[in-house]
Amino acid sequence: MKIKFILLVALFALLPLSVTAQFYKAKKVAITEVVDASGKVSEATKKLFRTTLIDAITNSESYEAYTQISFVSLELNFDKTGNIASSTFEYVKQQEMSYILVSKISPIGKNLLLLSAQIIETSTGKIVASSSVNTNTKSSSLRKASKQLSNKLLNSI
Repeated sequence: MKIKFILLVALFALLPLSVTAQFYKAKKVAITEVVDASGKVSEATKKLFRTTLIDAITNSESYEAYTQISFVSLELNFDKTGNIASSTFEYVKQQEMSYILVSKISPIGKNLLLLSAQIIETSTGKIVASSSVNTNTKSSSLRKASKQLSNKLLNSI
């Protein structure tokens, strides 16, 4: 009788874990192209920054990264201040994305860059995470700073 009771308690203890795992769904994150308002940052530098952000999201259990969401052109996605255009925002919401990640890169001096990113909740338009880091233009420093930025973002949501 005692063994049956222990087995029954163990079964009920494991039940919430299996139910939670069964219904858990990763949050979808739309990742836009890197915004460079200055036009002075190389494509390779922007690609390295974006790739590091994508890696951080895809390696997280809580999120799924999406980059190919049929944006017509980068110019249509952002207004002149680098904010998301309302048509883009609506499109992302229709694709059932939980969040949109917007990243920006700006030269701030000779061989220095400012990397910044925001994660925006599509249902409300609220910025749920925002961070920035300074780095030099060497690829090893850029990758390290991008990882640091990614960790800050994902740990804050």
